[in-house]
Amino acid sequence: METDTQSTLTPGTFNPLLAEVTDFLMKLRRPAERHSEEPEKKQKCLRTFNSCQDFNLLSLPPRFTTVRVNLSRKTINEALTIVTEEMKRQFKGRIYVPAVYPHHTLSDLLVVETRGAQIVTPAKKEVVVGKMCGSAVLRGAEVYTPGVLGVTPGVVVGELVAVYVDLDEKCLRGSKGFDGRKMFIGNGIAMQARKELFTKGKPSGLAVSMEDQIFDCPSLGSFHQDFLFLQNLPSVLCSHILRPSEHAVVLDMCAAPGGKSTHIASLMSGTGCVIAIDRSQNKINQITENADRLGLKNITAIKYDSTKILVEVEPTDKSIMSNVRPNENCQNCLMPPYKSASFKWILLDAPCSALGQRPQLQTKANVKEIQSFPVIQRKLLSNAVKLLEPGGKLVYSTCTIVPEENEEMVKWVLDNYADIKLVDTQPKLGLSGLPNCGLNEEQCNKVQRFGPSFMVSSPIESNVDSDTIGFFIAAFSKVLT
Repeated sequence: METDTQSTLTPGTFNPLLAEVTDFLMKLRRPAERHSEEPEKKQKCLRTFNSCQDFNLLSLPPRFTTVRVNLSRKTINEALTIVTEEMKRQFKGRIYVPAVYPHHTLSDLLVVETRGAQIVTPAKKEVVVGKMCGSAVLRGAEVYTPGVLGVTPGVVVGELVAVYVDLDEKCLRGSKGFDGRKMFIGNGIAMQARKELFTKGKPSGLAVSMEDQIFDCPSLGSFHQDFLFLQNLPSVLCSHILRPSEHAVVLDMCAAPGGKSTHIASLMSGTGCVIAIDRSQNKINQITENADRLGLKNITAIKYDSTKILVEVEPTDKSIMSNVRPNENCQNCLMPPYKSASFKWILLDAPCSALGQRPQLQTKANVKEIQSFPVIQRKLLSNAVKLLEPGGKLVYSTCTIVPEENEEMVKWVLDNYADIKLVDTQPKLGLSGLPNCGLNEEQCNKVQRFGPSFMVSSPIESNVDSDTIGFFIAAFSKVLT
């Protein structure tokens, strides 16, 4: 299996989006041309997506790994010591050890800083893996047998192999040679021979132990899950922006896999109740497992569809519907559907096109799919607004860079609900929203956006607040009447 250099790529050097999606997003880079704006505002708008090169960063993981600490079980300093020692163990014998330090603003977040992309010479023999496996390796994982697609003939246990990702899903399982478009992600030690990986039975276990990755991300996914939770910085920020009071009842409308729900429960010091909604039972099980691992008892995970969570018309038989609002002391009161104005605190991390996720190795989402998400987002936001009580707070977030799902969605809420106002998102870690996408300058300054169009030219020069996944956060309040 010889490498074709013309078809071999490295992280951060290619755009993982479909060409039609790139064209769709690039058309958004000069929205001022559709309006009669002053020249200086037109120039300001050019920062949206200056070139296709902006999207190359989506194929590169963030240089910073962020780990949230459950402060009810460990102090930030105790967790700092434990994670630092783990980094020393993982990087023993290497020329450097990643720096570990508390985040400068978020009191329950640790930052692990690596060097980022490195130059690595590929080994002669190859292992080809699928995109999901490759993405996990770029974030610090090993190569396990289910992710292996092809192996050079003659590979034996203990041999150094180069690991490549099949970007277009064209490598057949059991392949001995693959000349399609692929990405080199590092070298590792073969832990199983080729014949063991492709037996008739279902292979299992570790296939390749990564030794010299092109991106030196630490492996912390299963490390001390009783008090540590791997979570992207903007996701952690959402819960701090919502920041409910103790003993509050909080509605998390699209809660899986439970990162934000468990964070909110932790911020309330184990008091109150977080109602975590998801329409998939498997995801509900995942939320419950995460809560149990972290020792959080104030989460109620419920299988339900949040597009149907609101009682639009109250029943004529009043005995059917309780007049008691959801509260932490009444388990039956926590069950959906809910009447309007039932919650003071609501989080809506909406289903989205997910075009801000990193690393993306080759996305399949087309323009038609991307344009379908605002429909469901408007339905969910409509329910959230109606469920919010006067004086209450609603936080809306997505992990995409598409303005229709972000700034333009905020504008839709403000245009359609006179009793809703946009409020500032604090603490402020991201940059302001995109101009000329529906919001005025004051409104843009109230929301926060993270993503490739705001990164500096080299991730090596960036900081933990800028080198993140693409993300958007807005906060609303319902006017008191």
